This record gives sequence, C-alpha cells and structure tokens, in this order.
Amino acid sequence: MLIKEAQVPFIARKIAYDLLNSGYVTFPKGIDIAIKEIEEIVLDDVLWEREIEDKAREILAKEEEENEYLFYDVDRREVFKLLKKEIAKEEGFPINKTDRFDDLAAFLVKELWDKELIDYDERDGKIKNIIFKSFMDFLNREKEARMAAYEKIEHYKRPLVPGSEEWELVFQRIYEQELKKRGLI
Repeated sequence: MLIKEAQVPFIARKIAYDLLNSGYVTFPKGIDIAIKEIEEIVLDDVLWEREIEDKAREILAKEEEENEYLFYDVDRREVFKLLKKEIAKEEGFPINKTDRFDDLAAFLVKELWDKELIDYDERDGKIKNIIFKSFMDFLNREKEARMAAYEKIEHYKRPLVPGSEEWELVFQRIYEQELKKRGLI
C-alpha cells in the first residue's frame, strides 16, 4: 500500500496548498472545502487499494489451505504481489505508481472543477501536474523519513531485535519524529 489512511489528510492539505501556492488556482468556496473533497477522493483510492489487497490475501490464504505443499518454497510476498496485480488489472486499478497518481491527479482536477471548488485559467494538464508532483513529493519525503528512521534505529544506543515489539515501538517514535521534521504530519 503506497498511501496509508492516516496520511490522507496530510496529502490533501499538501495538494491544496501546492495548488494555492502555484498562483494558478483559486478556491471560490474556500480552501477547507476543497481539502475535504480531496481527502474523500484520495481516501476512496486508498480504500480501493486495500480492498484489492484484502482480496489477494483471501485468495492466497485459500490457496495455501488447499495446496499447502505447493507453498513450501514460495515467497508469499511475490505471490501476493502477483495476485494483487491481477486483481487490480481486472478492476481497472492502476498498480504502477506513476500511472496511478497521474490518473488520480486528473480525476481530482475534474472533480474539483465540476464541483466548482477550484478555478483556474491554465490548461488542465498544468494543474494536474501540480497535483501529481504533490503526490510524488509526499511519497519521496515519506520514504526519506522511513530511511532516516531505519538508519537511526541501526545506530540506537542498545541493539534492538528487528520485528520485536520494542523495535516496533522505537521505530514508530523515530519515524514520526522524522515525518514531523519533513512537515508530513
């Protein structure tokens, strides 16, 4: 899952303020109403991806139960990815990050325009590109925060066992600090 539910409000706010700061977009009904609409649209996308992942997990669990011996030498993550990709293709959900956010950005522009939540005199493509860049910037900064948290936990004052409850708690605390540093939460 590229975007987690908890990240949606931050992404929506980033998109709205990036649009405002571009100088090309105004918000006739106020930026807060636009942010709420962006949140709803992005959340629907996140929930759709979760549904696809849940279906893939169900299929994988059923297959493992029925054909247990087939899964001894199989990487479950790879099988899961293949199942997710197949289900996404059937449902018309773009699994490729670039395609997904390009489609979502175009949809956001259309919906915000149709609901008269934004106004602009530029090409739709220019506005779509601002939104696309917002998504990519958010994801890149989130990845930087995650990598910085991993780096800090590696050099933690006492060794922690990866996957342990203590490791998870320390990682989450450091990760949130890194997200805050980057203005993502």
